Amino acid sequence: MNEITEDIFDENKIKKAIKKGKRKTIITIVIVSVIVFFVLNVVNFAAYTYFSQKAFKQWDAYVRLSTPNGYISETVDTKGILGGESQYKVSKDMKIKSIVIEKKQYQFGLNPSFSISRGAGGNIGITGEDWQVTYKENGWRDLMFFHPNITYKKYKNDGHLINQMEGDRIYEVALSFDKPYKQNELPIFELPETTWFWINTYSDKQIKTFKTEAEEHDWTSTFISEKEALGFSTTSTIFSTVSLEYEYNDFLSLLKTSLSQEHRNAYNTVKDIKVDNIDILGIVIYGTADEIADIIEKPFIKAASLGGVIDNY
Repeated sequence: MNEITEDIFDENKIKKAIKKGKRKTIITIVIVSVIVFFVLNVVNFAAYTYFSQKAFKQWDAYVRLSTPNGYISETVDTKGILGGESQYKVSKDMKIKSIVIEKKQYQFGLNPSFSISRGAGGNIGITGEDWQVTYKENGWRDLMFFHPNITYKKYKNDGHLINQMEGDRIYEVALSFDKPYKQNELPIFELPETTWFWINTYSDKQIKTFKTEAEEHDWTSTFISEKEALGFSTTSTIFSTVSLEYEYNDFLSLLKTSLSQEHRNAYNTVKDIKVDNIDILGIVIYGTADEIADIIEKPFIKAASLGGVIDNY
């Protein structure tokens, strides 16, 4: 009995037992912490990957719709907690090569990263005495469009600018038609390589708003901006009799995918219209001054707006 009592109150053995218990506790805490850390990282990576891919699809759809022949050419993602930020480049296919025109960023996820971007624009083209032109980051003009069902006080015609330029350059020009055309009614039988089609996705309410603006506002600001003109492109020479069903279905898919509510509204406007019955309001073409001059002078061209210019090599 005395041996048991002495063993219970043996100070050295008690200290050893306490140390052993502390070691077990520390080891348990470390193991649990490692497991929790690993699980949280796996969950965070899975969430980051999911939201990153979803955001890219939405933003790429937005860029492809709001920038004729534009697309996201590169992204660099920064991972955060359940989200992050993506720095991306917007490029434009200019027939013979692609050019980066803008660098931007977007946030994504449940807890997106936060950043501040600063910049300032100039006053070129916004004096009220000339067209209120806006520019991309690389200095190219944003394209202007003129709806054929609306009567404007003045129409943009940049044909003279192209004629004044020297060298065998490639020009991007937005051409607005004199009236809406179905594909099989297009007055251009053979369309140039890399042609972008401006599609009538506007609701009656939007058309009414455009008409009111054209009647009441100064001519310098009454046009449809590049981001408000939606359409799709082909990347090879095509004839007006060739079906554009594949390109059109891809266009509808982009409208549904885009993060823009305006794009989803446009989808609801045209979703039940077959490609053969869709109205084409204009085109964006790419070519040399001589190639474009042949089309600009046609009587069915109501307006011509110059965008980007690249050297032909």
